[in-house]
Amino acid sequence: MTEFIHKPYTTIVVRDIIKMSLDDLLSMMSTLEAGNGYWADGVLFASFSMTDSEELAKKEIQGETYFDKIIFAKYDKYTKTAKLSTNIEVNILNVQKSQLYRDLVAWLKKQPIWND
Repeated sequence: MTEFIHKPYTTIVVRDIIKMSLDDLLSMMSTLEAGNGYWADGVLFASFSMTDSEELAKKEIQGETYFDKIIFAKYDKYTKTAKLSTNIEVNILNVQKSQLYRDLVAWLKKQPIWND
């Protein structure tokens, strides 16, 4: 039988944090291929990984990963979709049950940009 092991990341390095208005964030999300936003603990966000490389792959194996940027907006209550001022709807995925994303949001809320 195959053995499965869950090994969370030990370190995530975030290169840039960008706070946007809800409408600007939804507008950006609507132009992405996946077009989904992620929600946890009152925050709607999108994360962008660094471009893959051999060096980054080695770091991944060691439990470290890099996000090029996290873009977010405060969004108190989860909804399955959110509508832009132009009436375009964006899907929102509830990732509240993910410890990784709850930790990410808790960290975001401690950053100086949170209160800007």
